[in-house]
Amino acid sequence: MRLLASHCTAIAVDTPGFGQSDALADEVWSMAMLSDLMLDLMDQLGLKTVGLCGQHTGAAMAAELARRHPSRVIALALDGIPLFTAHECQSILPHQLYRFLPAADGSHLTWAWSRFRDGWMFFPWSARSLSHRRDVDMPDADTLHRVQVMELLRSRESHLHIYPGVFQWDGEAALAALRQPAWLGTTADDQLFPHLERIPCGAPTLEIHRLPHQDRDALRIAQADWMIRQLTACAAPPAPPNPSADGLPTTDGSWRAYVAGRCVSAERWEPRETVTVVLHGAGSAAGCELDRCRTLVAGPLCAIDLPGHGDDTGDLMDPALTAQALQTVIGSLNVPAYRLWGRGLGAAVALEWAADAWAGKRPLPQALTLCELKLWVDDERANWPAQYTLPVTPDWDGSYLIRLWHQIRDRELFHPWFERTRATIRHVEPQLDADLLTREVFAALRCRDWSGSHRSWFAWRADAAKAIGPTKVTFLATPGDGWARDVPALHALYTADAA
Repeated sequence: MRLLASHCTAIAVDTPGFGQSDALADEVWSMAMLSDLMLDLMDQLGLKTVGLCGQHTGAAMAAELARRHPSRVIALALDGIPLFTAHECQSILPHQLYRFLPAADGSHLTWAWSRFRDGWMFFPWSARSLSHRRDVDMPDADTLHRVQVMELLRSRESHLHIYPGVFQWDGEAALAALRQPAWLGTTADDQLFPHLERIPCGAPTLEIHRLPHQDRDALRIAQADWMIRQLTACAAPPAPPNPSADGLPTTDGSWRAYVAGRCVSAERWEPRETVTVVLHGAGSAAGCELDRCRTLVAGPLCAIDLPGHGDDTGDLMDPALTAQALQTVIGSLNVPAYRLWGRGLGAAVALEWAADAWAGKRPLPQALTLCELKLWVDDERANWPAQYTLPVTPDWDGSYLIRLWHQIRDRELFHPWFERTRATIRHVEPQLDADLLTREVFAALRCRDWSGSHRSWFAWRADAAKAIGPTKVTFLATPGDGWARDVPALHALYTADAA
């Protein structure tokens, strides 16, 4: 995109089921179906014609779109075109249809690391023999984590639906039918490099490019330069997008969008309903807190990723600045009345929010429900920051994943989690669902600064109480749980009607 953006408008699209795009209901996502969805997106953006760049599955989608809707595509630049034989469908496809099922012991995370590490060394990844060895340099741990493990944690099992469509796609027929100029190539180490030999001969619009071993930079430059020349030579180059104003996207009564610069996940509400705004804990994300509190809270929910967390694109802020930033979201949504639900760092933000609204004479939340807040004693303030969050730096053997899994899991079992003794057992039903814990791990890995997020929480002082007006406050904690220790004192600080 960076190579293209200085010469034209460049738009990257997450394929359904991947990135931030919702999955489809169908069992198999064919290239025809996906290409038609891309056409729908073009229509929504007001794009009459486009140039298409795609890699592997994206290349198949682009070629199919150009074949099915030739008047809408000016040119194609494709990196690695999948042209699988019937034998390869039988011998390779089954290896690509692996399950990703969260396990109670976290072993699915180390399995994922090993699967992608082997994917760099062998093709297919499970054929671990010299004859299937790939002649490539291994990536560093950060690249393997960021490009593959993180995307698997986001997309989960979407590959089960898209890979059959890729392998069953009749790419040779699609390429033979192309009438647009097309650049097709890849580097010599790419798994699809041999497929360049299968491109139909005689198509005058196709250029085939075989680039040096592992020279991805040269490939990207050649691909972008070629596309820019095609668009520049076009008599009517693509116009910039003009999105239709259809409001927030809705799916099954819920929606997800960026509102006032913040990432929001919410359920639809009626004009006069009271909405509960959900604020998650340090290092977590909106979706995780929605899963935790949905059965505890009546009425519609609106969860917001705190700055630097989840899918928020901003930087971490302290609770007071976060509260000010998030209030603009409620203003943009025109919520008639609202309550706040906060956990940990989110609870601190909720109290700052109420105080700021009271001082600024803005609409107050009707009530606050707060979990996992503390009045830190000196020893805790000195020792917790160094022990509460362990480093999550990717390492070559993937052990950082299981280390993170167990520290998040043990937070359900002990308080604090790093003091695993009889005295610190949490006498509360633990939430040890493997899927929920996997989502918490993914949220922690997405957090811009996992340790810094917690330091912001530790540094906030609940005992520096600010006036929050008539807002009703409830501090939730199960008797016997370590989090219950400070509930009476917190009630005394923030309400005259201690409960």
